[in-house]
Amino acid sequence: FAPKSASLLNFFLHLFPLDWLKNIVIVKTSEALEAQGKPALMFGEFLRYIRLWLLMATLSGWSRDDFWSVDAFDQRSNACPFNFRGFMRKTRFNDITRELRFTDDDKPSFVDKFWEVRQMIREWNKNVAAVFISSWISCLDETMSIWHNRWTCPGWVFCPRKPHPFGNEYHSVCCAVTGIMWGIELVTGKDRPSELGRPMYDELGKTVGLLLRMLEPVFHTGRYIVLDSGFCVLRGIVELRRRGVFACAPIKKRRYWPTLVPGDAMERHFSTMNVGEVDAIEGSLDGISYTLWGMKEPNYIMRMMATGGPLTATPKCKHTTRRVENSTVAFQYTCPYDWHFRYRHAVDDHNNLRHGLPSLEDTWVTVRWPVRVFTFLLALTETNLYLALRFFVYVGAQKKHLPKYLDFRRNLAWAFIDNPHLPKEPAEPLSPFFTQLVDHTLQTAPPHARIYMNRKWVTDAKTRYPQFTCSVPLCKKTIRTYCACTPGVWLCVDHMIEHAVGEARKEKPHSLN
Repeated sequence: FAPKSASLLNFFLHLFPLDWLKNIVIVKTSEALEAQGKPALMFGEFLRYIRLWLLMATLSGWSRDDFWSVDAFDQRSNACPFNFRGFMRKTRFNDITRELRFTDDDKPSFVDKFWEVRQMIREWNKNVAAVFISSWISCLDETMSIWHNRWTCPGWVFCPRKPHPFGNEYHSVCCAVTGIMWGIELVTGKDRPSELGRPMYDELGKTVGLLLRMLEPVFHTGRYIVLDSGFCVLRGIVELRRRGVFACAPIKKRRYWPTLVPGDAMERHFSTMNVGEVDAIEGSLDGISYTLWGMKEPNYIMRMMATGGPLTATPKCKHTTRRVENSTVAFQYTCPYDWHFRYRHAVDDHNNLRHGLPSLEDTWVTVRWPVRVFTFLLALTETNLYLALRFFVYVGAQKKHLPKYLDFRRNLAWAFIDNPHLPKEPAEPLSPFFTQLVDHTLQTAPPHARIYMNRKWVTDAKTRYPQFTCSVPLCKKTIRTYCACTPGVWLCVDHMIEHAVGEARKEKPHSLN
């Protein structure tokens, strides 16, 4: 997977598509910033930017402005415990957020609401497939990305059975042993443009095509896939078996029984059996063998379709009990049922970690839907990293040192700044005058600030952002900025350099006489 000695930051960048981040996101965002007259975005600066979001996502109850508060810290006032003014200016942070870009693909001539995120999702899947090898068994289920406004969200769905029912639905596959998510596909629905044609493998059926696209990275590996009941299409698991992948899905009757499933005949067959007994029907479709399993439950028959696995129990299979009338029946699961009940929650467990409040998706409030997809991928990677540490690093005697998930997320956020392996962008050489300017920075007055008196701002102005005239004679600019060395003396950005150089030369600038 990765060296156990790797830092949290290196682990994260190992799981995230780094080439796409450097060559697409940073380059295109820099171009957008420079077009607005802003400085270009560097790799180290972008890591710090992500780090600020990750830290904000470990707290709840504070607004984004609170993290750049200019007030002195007072724990009795319930002040925000983090202050980011020493890491990045608030205006720079907002500039980067506003100009984020995620693709270098040209906008198509037809209407495609997903064109900005297709490359992002594709690169994330490609990177995980390149750096992670799943175990012998995986679980395929659904994942939700929260978005409440259906009119600004392509592919928006309402899924009432989910804890977060509004937003985008992703088909997701997780390694059932480690819990790491290694593949996703966005449900586009009717918003998919017809100009793109049918998705790959869809000529075999929509569900069959979805299964083949999701599991293509493990073709011809003999992996075993635990499927949700929504994928109980016999043709699907047969096509997977044809490509060297074994699968199993519970059978549920909706309006009718799935094709080639004799559900009523199975009901009659199990009517005389005892609770816990199992039996199977073998069949063949296009030359591929499959099995329909059944297990007697007190009130129903637990049916499953599969193309692999023995109908016997091993010593590792779980023992369980059922309540039948006034007695308790004890029995042992056979392999297919043991695997199903043991591993079917892999995707749900991953989702529970990611959605646990405070979460990145709840903290990063945005009106740009592509940004939400980006935060979704960041949150997936964050959860994958924690699960990787839990399985690969904190093993044996080290398991007791595994941090809680929230503590891990906070440590990861700080690692983006404090890690010694963080690439450093070369700094431009400073002139002798500017080597002394470390205490002279341009600051912005807090909201409602009217005057600086007795070492604090008087914030009783009627307007939230009152404007003042620059203190330099003949300069008529209206501003709210000042130098950190002289709060209350209004100074525009054009005269800030003159003021700072004068201080470095031990001379008082004529403009402040």
